[in-house]
Amino acid sequence: MLLAIVVISAAVPSFGQSSPYPNERDVPKGWVTAPSSKANPSLWECAGYGGSQIVSLEEGSLRIGKPPDEEPEQVPLPQQLKLSKEMHGSRSLLRTADGWLVGFDAGEFGGGLWWFNNEGDENQKLLSENVHAIYHTRDGVFALVGLAHLSLNSGQIYQFTETAEEVRVTHLADLGGSPEASTVDSDGRFVVATPRSVVAVDYAGNLRELYRPGEDLTYPTSVVVDANGDIFAGMRFFVLRLVPGNSGDYRPQWLMEKECQSFKIVKRICTCGDKY
Repeated sequence: MLLAIVVISAAVPSFGQSSPYPNERDVPKGWVTAPSSKANPSLWECAGYGGSQIVSLEEGSLRIGKPPDEEPEQVPLPQQLKLSKEMHGSRSLLRTADGWLVGFDAGEFGGGLWWFNNEGDENQKLLSENVHAIYHTRDGVFALVGLAHLSLNSGQIYQFTETAEEVRVTHLADLGGSPEASTVDSDGRFVVATPRSVVAVDYAGNLRELYRPGEDLTYPTSVVVDANGDIFAGMRFFVLRLVPGNSGDYRPQWLMEKECQSFKIVKRICTCGDKY
């Protein structure tokens, strides 16, 4: 199939979205509030071809950056763990009391979760789903699994338990979408960005939808929760900020780099400002 080159050049005239919120925060330096896809569909088309944003915390302060140019190195495995052919893709690793949990995510090509004993000469397959993250929290060990590919978009949380007699996983919660990015907040909740929502899940499996947008999240990359309780989800082109309100709800604020008030798509690459 031949693909036509899409060229869009535009300027974003205004960025106000809604009335002030009780816990409104300043917009990060160099960023502005983005318009909705309805107000500026060309901008959101450009976003689909834009570069990814990575959010992180440094000494409690938000940092927004770009992913490294090079592919991240694989998580190193203990030398004694021998992998089979079905154990492929990006890896997650956690030391357990009597062994190792290793998760794999190869996208549409499969994944899974395995437990290995300390010596590495025995293993047990626990799940056949793509593993996005393994967490050891104050409430136990949990694996976030799922897949977003074409029309597929599913995600689950499982809890891992290990005794002298057995190792096993039990289902904790259905996320309603693939856990593309996640973190654990100060209350011990999993905060998860899926392609279509941001949800929080406690240790008992109670799920609360914090945000289901009119806008889909454009390939989430990372999630952090700052000292104010603000949730930031990095993704392609945008950062979504969820500001907690007095009644426990969250106000969404879509952010974009200030220089992207003018933008252009050339050969399926979105560039901002004077870069084109």
